[in-house]
Formats: sequence, C-alpha cells, structure tokens
Amino acid sequence: MRKAGWTAGFVALCLGQFLAHQTSLIFSVLIPVLTSEWRISASQAGVILGAFQLGTLGAYVGVGFLLDRIRSKPIMVWSAALVAAGDLLFALFARNFASGLTIRLIVGIVYGGLYLPALKQIAQTIPLDRRGTATGIYVGTIVVAYAVPLYYMGVLAPRFGWRPTMVAVAAVELLGALVLAWKVPSVPLPAALQRLGPSRYVGDVLGNRSARRVILAYTGHNWELFGMWGWLTPFMVQLLLARGGGNTEALARGGLLAAWAIGLGGGIGAVLGGRLSDRLGRAETAMLMLGASMVCSAVFGWLFSAPLILLITIALLYGIVSLADSPSYSASLMEVVPPQSLGGAFSLQMLTGWGATALAPPAVGMVLDLTKAAQIGPTAQWGWAFVLLALGPLAGLIALGPLRARRADLPAVARTGGHTGSGAG
Repeated sequence: MRKAGWTAGFVALCLGQFLAHQTSLIFSVLIPVLTSEWRISASQAGVILGAFQLGTLGAYVGVGFLLDRIRSKPIMVWSAALVAAGDLLFALFARNFASGLTIRLIVGIVYGGLYLPALKQIAQTIPLDRRGTATGIYVGTIVVAYAVPLYYMGVLAPRFGWRPTMVAVAAVELLGALVLAWKVPSVPLPAALQRLGPSRYVGDVLGNRSARRVILAYTGHNWELFGMWGWLTPFMVQLLLARGGGNTEALARGGLLAAWAIGLGGGIGAVLGGRLSDRLGRAETAMLMLGASMVCSAVFGWLFSAPLILLITIALLYGIVSLADSPSYSASLMEVVPPQSLGGAFSLQMLTGWGATALAPPAVGMVLDLTKAAQIGPTAQWGWAFVLLALGPLAGLIALGPLRARRADLPAVARTGGHTGSGAG
C-alpha cells in the first residue's frame, strides 16, 4: 500500500475514533454531581463505572472473534452511531442508580465495537516497522478523547446542566460515525480466513506462551490505568474542596486537572511508548513504564495535602507512564499471533484485560468507603485507594520478566513470520 494511501486512511481512523470515544469517562466527571442528585454512595458510583467497563468487556470478546470473519469498518461505524444513541438516552432518561446503571451498561456494550476493529485496521494497513508508532498515535488519540470531556463537562455542566451537555456529546459521537463511514478505507477479508475453524485458537493463542504473558501484563496494566482514570477526577475535586474551593469551581478545576494528567500525559505517553517499542523492544519498553507507574500508584494518593504544583507534576508523570506501555501490548499480539487468529487473540486480551477495568473502579470505591467508615483522614483514604492499583503493574512486571530475560522480544518473533506456536518464555 502506498504511503499516502495508508496515511490518509489512518488520519481518518484516528479522527473518527476520537469523536466517537467521548463517552468513556463522562460518568467519572459527573460523580460529584450525581452522588448528590441521585443520592448514591461512592461504591454505587464505582459500580456504575464498572458496569460500563463490563458491558465493553462483553462486546470486546464477541467483536474480537467476529473480526476474523467480518470487515472492521462496518463494525466501527455502527458502534459509533449506537454510542451516540446511548448517550442521548442517558441524557433523557437517567434518573437514579438503577436507570443510570442500565443505560451505562448498554452504552458500554455498543462502545465495545470501536477499539478492536481499529487495531485490526492498523494491523492490515500499516507497515510492520511503523506499527508500534502508529499504534501509539492511535492510543494517544483515544486517550485525549477520554480526557477532553473531563474538562468541558466540568465547565459546561454547571452552566448549562449535565443533560444538555450530554446531548451535545451524542452529536459529536454521531459526527465520528460519519467520518469513519466516509473516509476510512474498507479492507477486504481474505476468503481463506473464513474457512478456518475455531480450533486454530488453541495453538495460535492459548498455546502461545509469549501471547499469554503479554495478555497477563495487559490485564495488570488495565487494572491500574482504569482505576486511576475512573477516580482521578473525584480525587482532584475533593482535594480542591478541602482547600476551600466552591462546588462549581472545584468541579471545573478538578476536571481540568484530571484532563491535563490523563489527556496530555496519556497522549505523550502513548506516542512515546509506541516509538520506544519500535526502537528498544516491546517487553523492555513495557517493563520500564510498568515500574515507573507502580511507584506512582504507591505514592500518589498520599499527596492529597501536598503543594498543588507538586501534585500536578506527579499527576502528569503518572498519566504519562501509566499509558506508555499500552502500545507494546497491541503491537505485540500483532506480531506473535498469526493473522488468521489475531481477532481471537484480541478477544482473549480484552476478556482478561477489560475484566480488570470492570473490577478496579468499584474496588477503589470500596476502599474509600471502608477507610471513611474507619474515620481516618482523606489523605489516608486516597493513599490506600491508589496503593491498591499498584498491584496491576506488579503483576505485569512478573509476567514480562521472562520475555525480557530470554530476549523473546517481538521484532525477533516477527522476523519468523509471526507464526509462533508455543512461543518463548
């Protein structure tokens, strides 16, 4: 494929996905408002956050296997349109814990058709030597899409109301569906892939040791990342309230600070991590970032009463390193798993990885409720909540250690043609 051809399609892919991904952390920034309006606890808010992730997880498992039989583009387009419809339903009909939980679960399900088809599109259209960088750019784009609503929802919701703001979000997501439908090329599915049976996944994925270790590391990565993403805005809002800020000001500034850490930090981290993975190796890059993010999780919550400039600096660093390992996992599977089983490999990765995203937010909420009930101060409440997230990168380091020690890194595997059986490590 000519460079101009894949470049134009890749730009359209990133733009359409950016517009369609606005909903991911929307509920997070609304937690301070809805806990009061709906009279729900932190644990209930965490359950709603987790329900969205659980719905997305279920969709990921099905979509991944479908990608070995159906073209990527139609799945992305329909998912973006349905996400817009779901957010419109939330704006119009969410009234309490039960209705909010139900609608966010539905939105999570349809949202699950966005991310994996884009990765498959990258695997099919981007040259191997630029795949890590392209994956990093794509992941960075999605992270910015996660972060931007944290700011504009914090600014617009107090002024115009959160429901009208959600209607506008739905319109943006519908525009994303139109961009994907108009400009992203449709890649034909090779006829040979349609004749292969499900038994191929046993050897190509389940029997592939390198793939299994990558999937385990991705699971630990997601435990930390989505626990942090889900609770960073409430953390920022509460610390600003504790320092004398008003509710409206704290919501707007807290959303801005979270958007700064998640969007700017994550965007930098994804692009940097993607480029490093092309240069240093997938396992080496992932382990470097996992170690740094584990330290950040261990100390971040204890900075609740620290000088604001120090906290913002650490938050930005946290945002960078907690996402910088992400491109390594997707690029890894593209290279250690044969093309005919790549969708199924993505499904297994998401089954475990997004299972962690459904569990981490309510786990953090439970820690906050338990420590609050024990009548300890807010610094210790948030300190222990974020320490819980450090278990994720620790698991990732354990999983990837043998790959790095034995140099079973992905470019070397890719040179064998990507057809590994048991893999190394």
